[in-house]
Order: sequence, then structure tokens, then C-alpha cells
Amino acid sequence: MMQYVYRIFSVVFIVSVVLVTSCCGSTSVNKKHILVETDSEKPSANVYFIRPFTYRERGIADNPVKIELNRKELITLGKGEYTLVHIKPVDATITTRSFTMFTNKLMPVEMTRRANMNFESGQTYFIHIRQVNEEFRGVYYLPELIGLETAKRITAELRATGGARGAKIKNL
Repeated sequence: MMQYVYRIFSVVFIVSVVLVTSCCGSTSVNKKHILVETDSEKPSANVYFIRPFTYRERGIADNPVKIELNRKELITLGKGEYTLVHIKPVDATITTRSFTMFTNKLMPVEMTRRANMNFESGQTYFIHIRQVNEEFRGVYYLPELIGLETAKRITAELRATGGARGAKIKNL
């Protein structure tokens, strides 16, 4: 009887782990965002958002990072993934939101970082969502503009998602 209970528990545990881990790395784009251009005939900037793998496990900080454009959620970006979004020409503030653990806190703390960027029609931009580890004060993600060669190097082992599947950085 005990062996039967153990087997059922093992199967339930394995299925739970598979389901949870399959959800953790998914990237999604809010296509209803007011600054997302869905009409390919209209002017837009090609903006790649890139989040590399972490160099070691960071617990809750490994969860998907929320990225806002002018204070409205644009993307939820999983680690080891990158995506392409067509954005209307605009001066914008990019905000990253993630949770981390502080040494002296029992509950996770939300971390935010901002960067101002100008997106021009017909241009391509690469935004690296760089992990910064402040040891006792947790982990946060800093949005940084990078060049094409750096983007190619960083994304060599990453998974293209969404619009980037048909326009991989390595092919630019």
C-alpha cells in the first residue's frame, strides 16, 4: 500500500514540476499596447528585447521579467529568450519589473529600473535586459541599448520567440 502511495506521489510531483517549468520561460507580447505597430505598412522601429540565461540559479529572480513601455506592460520576457516588437516612433521610458530576495527580508521585493530611449521609424534597436546582482540587495534587470555585433554574440545560444522567430538576429 505504501509503495502505491509513493508511486502516485512521485508521478504527481513529476507532472507538477514539468508544468511549472514549462510556464516559467515563456515570453509574451502585449499586442494591444498603444505603441505596438501591427500594420506592416505603417512606420515603425524594430526593437529586439534580449534576456540571456543567468550564469547561476537566482531563485525568484529567474522568473520572467515584466517590461513596460511608457508605464504600460509590453512584454513578459523569460530567461534565455529574445523577441522582436514593432514599435511606433516615440521617445519612451522602458521599465523592467522583477522580484528578488533581500538578505534581511522574508518576502520577495519588487525591483524596477528605467531607461529613456528614442525609437525612430525604419531603425533597428537591441535592448539587452542585463542582470545585475547586488549580493545582499538582490538582483535587478537593467535595460541597455547595445549594438548588432554584441546582440549577435549574446543571442547565439538563446531562443527566438514571437516576432524574432521569423527575423533572427543572427541573420541580420
